[in-house]
Amino acid sequence: MFDDIREFIKRVKELEGYKLVEGADWDLEIGAITHIMIETPDSPLVLFDNIKGYQAGYRVVSNMFTTPRRTALALGLPLVDLKGLSLVRAWRDRLREEVKLVSPAVVKTGPVKENILTGDAVDLYKFPAPKWHELDGGRYIGTGCMVIQRDPDEGWVNVGTYRVQVHDKTTATVYMAPGRHGDIIQRKYWDKGLPCPVAVSCGQEPALWAASTWSIVPWGVSEYEYAGGLKNKPIEVVKGEVTDLPIPARAELVLEGDIVPPEVEVRQEGPFAEWLGYYGYSRPVPAFKVKAILHRNNPIIMGAPPFKIQGRQIFNKPTMHSALTWNELDRQVPGVKGVWIAEEAATSILIISIEQKYPGHAKQVALAAAGINITGYMVRIVIVVDDDIDPSNISDVLWALGTRWDPATSTDIIDGCWGSLIDPRLSPEKKNRGDLTHSKAIILACKPYHWMKEFAPAVTISPELLKRVKDKGFID
Repeated sequence: MFDDIREFIKRVKELEGYKLVEGADWDLEIGAITHIMIETPDSPLVLFDNIKGYQAGYRVVSNMFTTPRRTALALGLPLVDLKGLSLVRAWRDRLREEVKLVSPAVVKTGPVKENILTGDAVDLYKFPAPKWHELDGGRYIGTGCMVIQRDPDEGWVNVGTYRVQVHDKTTATVYMAPGRHGDIIQRKYWDKGLPCPVAVSCGQEPALWAASTWSIVPWGVSEYEYAGGLKNKPIEVVKGEVTDLPIPARAELVLEGDIVPPEVEVRQEGPFAEWLGYYGYSRPVPAFKVKAILHRNNPIIMGAPPFKIQGRQIFNKPTMHSALTWNELDRQVPGVKGVWIAEEAATSILIISIEQKYPGHAKQVALAAAGINITGYMVRIVIVVDDDIDPSNISDVLWALGTRWDPATSTDIIDGCWGSLIDPRLSPEKKNRGDLTHSKAIILACKPYHWMKEFAPAVTISPELLKRVKDKGFID
């Protein structure tokens, strides 16, 4: 694994190259190029330099992990034949044994402190924060970022990914969805009448950023410790200049300051293109008053803006969350043979293949998956299929839906599920009364257990026949 973003970019250049774009404007052009590149086959990593209005070396990188190969590279997985369920299995195997937490190592200094700006020198516009999408409400310096906080009561350090919008030279906003660890922590400070100290890293090593994006790290456990466990060595941190928070020693750019209580100052945040593929809306968010900026020479802002196929920006989020969900299901129910989160549906459809072992098994698996923290949030449909269906092959899944699902007897609707304000299907009436819940469909697209043996056999090729034609050299 890698100790900073630069090592990763260098290795990608050696293995497959990347697209270098010079002269693009921070105002929409970086976002448009990123969007176009994410939809091209074998979507390349894109590095922007000589950005309009900025000196050479002040760079932005995007599409870091938009292919299975780069995801595997970042997480220390094999680089051979990794796609679909094979990548899910590789990551699942990596996590089969419980990750042993490794505490971060405090060092005296690091590259992040090559430049320290305080007082009148603080200027967020010194850095080429992009306006990513045409209807965004402003420039976002934080999309591939991490927000670092310390719980005021328990003392542990949370590291989460939340977006950061620039408002003026010293003011930004950090949007944290209700219920997220970061939001819970900031409200603890506000309840005491205090601002919440934060440090925002805007470019950091892949394993640490991965840990900050996953919902698997439980309350009370620091993502620094989890990432150290993934790497089998401690993450090096330095103390912040004004917050005393632990900051990644090899981060590219860090903003330090306080998020003030909402009654003190708010700014209109957004609208922003949300990960569901729709624009959200503008809302008042407490101001983040930036008191210090630390950055490396020639810093690289990491961009991970959402588009319709947003999961590709976040370590192939569907792949990673599929592996994490599969491991969690294995702890609860037997017979799970594959798990896949469909990125084509904005990661709102979860598909699970099982080997049915007893009556009610399929529904038990679906209900267990609906309650897992990783997939309980904003997943609308849970589909269960038999183990002859590859859940990562949408054609296979549609075939199972068309031939094994009976809408009247194989569908359940669960109401009151964990939702979000960004849900485009949430009615104005529910938003106004603060009801962010949505319904979830449980679909059993598998053979009915009680007459499974009488179900018509599928047209397929037996393993023996497949081996025979392969052995004769007719096919590879």
